[in-house]
Amino acid sequence: MKLESFIDWGVLILIGMVAQLQPVAAGPVTFTIDTTRSSITLSGNLDAGVLGTLPITAQGTGSLTTRYSGGILANLTPPNIQFPGGSLIQANTNGTWKPAIGGGTGSAAANYGGEILDSFLLTAYFAGRNFLLDVASPQMTLTNGGFNSGLMAVTFLTNTTLAPSTDYVLTVPLEPSEDTNGSLSLTGTSTNSPNTAYLTNSGGKLALFLPVSITNVVTNSSEVITVVLMGTVVATAPASAWPLTLSGGLQNGKVSLTWPSFPGPTFTVQTTPALVTPWSTATGITTVQANTTTWTATATNTAQFYRLQASF
Repeated sequence: MKLESFIDWGVLILIGMVAQLQPVAAGPVTFTIDTTRSSITLSGNLDAGVLGTLPITAQGTGSLTTRYSGGILANLTPPNIQFPGGSLIQANTNGTWKPAIGGGTGSAAANYGGEILDSFLLTAYFAGRNFLLDVASPQMTLTNGGFNSGLMAVTFLTNTTLAPSTDYVLTVPLEPSEDTNGSLSLTGTSTNSPNTAYLTNSGGKLALFLPVSITNVVTNSSEVITVVLMGTVVATAPASAWPLTLSGGLQNGKVSLTWPSFPGPTFTVQTTPALVTPWSTATGITTVQANTTTWTATATNTAQFYRLQASF
């Protein structure tokens, strides 16, 4: 289905000169996470001292991958994007895994379930629970819809009733005194690994594609667990959330309109000599650069109104 929008996307009145439209004020936009397209895989290892560094493997099929839901807060100021903080990126339960909450006997619902099984060295079970993330960044410029995800900082949110944690139980057959269990809190902020994130516009929706790659190290008196999260989070918002700022100029007999743009929508300039008459497609030349689109045409000797039509 083709959707068309004209709402608040600019009308210029030309009467011997061009009125300059002021930028549209941008407020925070909440992107809703698309759970069906958002998943993050956990990997990592246990630093077992003299036993070496041992990788965490899956307790069961798919136990180290889960989907995410929630919302991502972004400031859109064309052609820039910025994440101010305040997002809630929440891991879904993907099964029932060992150990129980707090490292107790048995199992319980968890976001992730991992294990290290070696009958000679040790047996360890890990369950990741209550994973809740936030993302923040400086202002970043969109180039052909892409921006650097390496400028994004990902924080484990701990000011919740159930804080993010890794529950564990560790058994060492040859050294029973080393047996231990408990819960390690996941805290702090990690810088995302550099990659290209995208903001696209299609089918009447803005879509964020955020690659996630962070490392978190948690310790207590004897255990050091490294947790690595890698995946992609996709979130959407209405296309109308993108604030279009339209400016115009008149020089050497040429009228020009310029607006920030990125891949997705198709823009058409329309004109009319009076607001009470029908609009028609304006003839001109459109030039697309990385972050802006410019339309130019020969100016008429009469007053003209222009508007910008966006088709998704």
